[in-house]
Amino acid sequence: MGLIVQKFGGSSVGDPDRIRHVAERVAAERRSGRDVVVVVSAMGHATDELIALAKTVTAEPRRRHPREFDMLLTAGERVSMALLAMAIRDLGLEAISLTGSQAAIITDETHTGARIAEIRATRVREELAKGCIVIVAGFQGVSRAKEVTTLGRGGSDTTAVALAAALGAERCDIYTDVDGVYTADPRRVPAARRVQRVDYQEMVELAASGAQVMHPRAVEIGGRYGVPIRVLSTFRPDGEPGGTLITRRQEAMEGLVLTGLASEAGYARLVLRGLPATTAAVSDVLTALADARVSVDLVVLADRPDERRQIQLTLPEDALPDALPICERLVAAMGEGEVGVRRGLSRVALVGSGMVGVPGVYAQAFEALVKEGIDVHAVSTSSISITFIVDSTKETRTLQVLHDAFGLGASEGEAAA
Repeated sequence: MGLIVQKFGGSSVGDPDRIRHVAERVAAERRSGRDVVVVVSAMGHATDELIALAKTVTAEPRRRHPREFDMLLTAGERVSMALLAMAIRDLGLEAISLTGSQAAIITDETHTGARIAEIRATRVREELAKGCIVIVAGFQGVSRAKEVTTLGRGGSDTTAVALAAALGAERCDIYTDVDGVYTADPRRVPAARRVQRVDYQEMVELAASGAQVMHPRAVEIGGRYGVPIRVLSTFRPDGEPGGTLITRRQEAMEGLVLTGLASEAGYARLVLRGLPATTAAVSDVLTALADARVSVDLVVLADRPDERRQIQLTLPEDALPDALPICERLVAAMGEGEVGVRRGLSRVALVGSGMVGVPGVYAQAFEALVKEGIDVHAVSTSSISITFIVDSTKETRTLQVLHDAFGLGASEGEAAA
């Protein structure tokens, strides 16, 4: 009947009872006639516990040896994959667990944040041909120099979708503790509803803007290779409808179709005043920040009447210790300006197709925010999103206001519990 790749996150395999529950789900899929490859994360908070253990030996993260740190972190997935294989065998089916190295997930040589270069799935195919359910450790691979690597945040999602692409799977099922993708975080917007189908590009934007359901790297791979991705809850009873399918969506030729909202706190704003009104000055600032490995989220330029330029930068708040001294030094060297700092900001993204060329979207959003007294410090746009920078104290209210303003609320009994 084909091949399915299933991925189970840390909460899904958090204890022995949950591992047995996952084993039953996997066994049911195999008994339906499909080949099954399973990707697992570390149990519950196992990765956090390993990181804490590393801190007891090397307290300063910058002094932590990247190779040995990767070797330590890969232990978490090895535990969960072996236990799941045992649980499946206990149900009378053949199963084998493979590390990222044994599954030949080949990465570059970057430790703690490697990227997948290729998957040589020969061993996985051989085990499938024997009738085995193959369980692969997520989040890890091996470089061409034969060093163990980890894939960084969202690595297990990335492993699962990449395996589905390499094996030609009919789809990749991502099992987590939420029942799909919602129009907003239902814990903060009670009227949020589950989205039954979402386009790859829109899901990448939602994930990059703070939606925790999936990592954007995994969705990008799915879109590149045309792998349908289904997001489901591990804890929803079998047979009940649910979940969200991430795929290429066919829509009307034109028109605004909104998908949802996502947000993320932990941002700050730097305003560099009194710089020369030249492109070279902007380039000097951005180059210096890039050399210090500071990621800038948003850049806004404004020329003043005195023929000097103001640069507004939005960046992660934890990057301020590196970014602020650099900006102060450059401003002092270029003139008699100053650097303003504002902490405690959030990004709130409204995502959907057809934003370009549809009159009134910005006006509708700003009108709703003005009525609630919510100040917007900056705005960025793309063809499928508008992102507002607001005070973190107003983040939840901003989500609620925009959700109501654009009619994204629950319908047909799909309100989030």
